[in-house]
Amino acid sequence: MTQQRPSGPSDRHIEYVSGLPGADTDSAAVGSAPAGGRGPRGPIPHQQSRPGPEDDLLLATGEPVRPASTRAGRSGAASPRPGAPRTGSPASARTSAQTGRRTWMPNQHGAHYMLLLPPIMGWVVGGFSWVNLLFIPAWLGAYLTYWAWSQWARARSPRRRALALPPLAVYTSWTALLGIVTLSVAPYLLQWAVPLAPLCAVALRESWRGRERSLLSGLATTIAASLIAAVTYSLGVGGRGGFLGTGPDATSLPGASPNGELTGWAWMWLVTALTAAYFCGTVPYIKSMIRERFNRPLLAGTVAWHALVAAGTVWLASGGWLPWAHAALWLVLAVRSLVVPLSQWHLVRARRAPLRPRVMGITEIVFCLLFLLTIAIH
Repeated sequence: MTQQRPSGPSDRHIEYVSGLPGADTDSAAVGSAPAGGRGPRGPIPHQQSRPGPEDDLLLATGEPVRPASTRAGRSGAASPRPGAPRTGSPASARTSAQTGRRTWMPNQHGAHYMLLLPPIMGWVVGGFSWVNLLFIPAWLGAYLTYWAWSQWARARSPRRRALALPPLAVYTSWTALLGIVTLSVAPYLLQWAVPLAPLCAVALRESWRGRERSLLSGLATTIAASLIAAVTYSLGVGGRGGFLGTGPDATSLPGASPNGELTGWAWMWLVTALTAAYFCGTVPYIKSMIRERFNRPLLAGTVAWHALVAAGTVWLASGGWLPWAHAALWLVLAVRSLVVPLSQWHLVRARRAPLRPRVMGITEIVFCLLFLLTIAIH
């Protein structure tokens, strides 16, 4: 769900890190990197290189931070890189403080609504249960545990690993304690380990291999988050409906489609599938504007996915299984998946002032509210 430092435009889709903030990335030649790993625009990292703290600070603040790298002079002594914050300087202290805070609080702009929308969808369809007062804090603690663990796994120095240990210990204890209490009150929640465990294993494996920002990791975490809608629905109906909502009484529970043909778990699974389709579509959509700019195959896949889901919702709405307002929302999302990334690419080529991740996150909150309202009101 996080994104790395934006790349400049290129024909071969190589991510360049410019040594000068005003460097003209359009006029530089594109070619293979000479010996030493440097190109015409500075160091050329690998596509899946481990992200550094400068990437997270860039996405959190919108301002680039130069790494405190050193170069050896003629005398053999290391001298700070020009423009880098000196050790002990206010800029260095501010960077260290931001690094420490980042181990405790995620700076992923899209995680907030992805954590909150699915549980609310389950409440809207199945009703609210008091057990959610235990489950939701446990669910948030599980996400924070994953974040702290990924920070520890990606750390490239003992100091940064040491910074990640306190939040990892606190969040793990918090999640374990609340999880045990929640399962003791609602033991039927154990069945959700069947779909959730493989998804969590994929996300953890990608983080361990330094690819927590990969497309596979993003899809695994978004599908897992979307399934929380079905989990909170299960809490709302008191665990009725059999194993994962496939029992004989699954259709006699709260929730129904506009035409009344889908009831209970049948309707809830459709809502959960649409929630997963929305969040899975946002993963490549956001990547196409930040990490994977100018990646035409990714953009084509993103547009194709949104168009496919939009066509499906129109077909469902024509049969009365979905509200027409929700189908119209998907048509808007399909158009957005093409227009906004192309506009972002144009801004990068022309003025180098693209939309910030924070702006994208706020926009997604608006679409999440529309997603919720078009399902709840019919």
